[in-house]
Amino acid sequence: MTPFLEKALAVFESGKLFDVEYRIQNLKALYAWIQEQESEIEKALFADLAKSNHEAFMTEIGIALSEISYVKKHLKKWARQQPVKTPLSLFPAKSYKLYRPYGPVLILSPWNYPFLLAVEPLISAISAGNSAVVKPSFKTPHVSNLLLKLAEEVFPNGDVQVALGNHALADTLLSEPFRLIFFTGSPNVGRHVMELASRNLTPVVLELGGKSPCVVDESANLELAAQRITFGKLTNAGQTCIAPDFLYVQKSMKQKLEALLVKAFKAFAPQGANTETLANIIDFPHLQRLQNLVQNEKVLLGGKASGKKFAPTLLSDVAWDSPVMQQEIFGPILPILSFESEAEMLAKLQTLPHPLAFYVFTSNKKRVQNIQRELHFGGMCVNDTLMQIGSPELPFGGVGNSGMGRYHGEAGFKTFSHEESVLERGTWLDLDFRYPPFTDAKKKLVHFFLK
Repeated sequence: MTPFLEKALAVFESGKLFDVEYRIQNLKALYAWIQEQESEIEKALFADLAKSNHEAFMTEIGIALSEISYVKKHLKKWARQQPVKTPLSLFPAKSYKLYRPYGPVLILSPWNYPFLLAVEPLISAISAGNSAVVKPSFKTPHVSNLLLKLAEEVFPNGDVQVALGNHALADTLLSEPFRLIFFTGSPNVGRHVMELASRNLTPVVLELGGKSPCVVDESANLELAAQRITFGKLTNAGQTCIAPDFLYVQKSMKQKLEALLVKAFKAFAPQGANTETLANIIDFPHLQRLQNLVQNEKVLLGGKASGKKFAPTLLSDVAWDSPVMQQEIFGPILPILSFESEAEMLAKLQTLPHPLAFYVFTSNKKRVQNIQRELHFGGMCVNDTLMQIGSPELPFGGVGNSGMGRYHGEAGFKTFSHEESVLERGTWLDLDFRYPPFTDAKKKLVHFFLK
């Protein structure tokens, strides 16, 4: 057992994390630290990914603060004993549910939103009363070091620890008997995480990704659609697990929408790959991968790299068997495909793995209902992109190839809690229909209760 798990186990077994007031104080301390360190967090995000201060606060720091505020407000209600109805056949009795912490949990966070995607599941873990070990990505060292500082300054008693290291350390931690593992990353690595966790029968939450479609039909507000699609695709240079991966537009609107997207992409990044506020691609192998994806495609805009930045790129008339359609793009490249009818669109999308997000721009409510009935996805946003993650009332997570398990708000509290069922029977009455000898009268009584 590593020192990380030993310490996490000792902290949990001390019993202090069971106190809801103690958890709230930890959340308040975390909130205060993030506020105090806002400029340092922004500097770290710029050093690792060249994120602008505006984007850093809007997509990472601010969301974390908002989540803490929401959880603090509702935690006492969530943690309360939850009474439920008791069947008449069990009279006299009362039934209720308890939400108990798992114990030491492991959080493996990614490089694309290195602060938010470490802190947000941590908020859920703290709210549920767990001790936690966070293993951030080695690809974002400035943020990882800042997370270590966070753990040392906010949780000096070891309630939260941060483990810095590469894949070898991650595998070592995954092989240990943590009570729950929370992983954010690619489906391929998610399978590896699940395999290692299975050796200890450790439950896992997998927040993965995939190719999230963005459908635009003939009833959509195209000008607004172009603006919002651009925001969703180019935020963090497209390195977002819920970014619209490809555009599937009704053929009659395709040419007009392409022109509007060219205009919107240029407004978002006026200097293309040299735009200062455009985030970096994480490393040169990823940059080369993106460069390879645009080869032999019809490029409407972009397609070039400069330093560690890749120009916002629009691809037209893309084929379904094109290389760019065979993997999650995770970059500022938007392939555009077209369909004639709703039936064609639904039939094609039904053949694809379930995505983490689904976007549709339409004013046709019936079409939205048809999509919801016919297709499966982690979450849906109608007439916008990315913004579904802004509501703590909406559970976030994937299905099938895009993951398992949910978090944010109450869903996160429940994910990091074990729901215990309790039945308390009274002793002043004991109906004897379950005891021999079994008579006709007793059988009638059983039929009365169990119908």
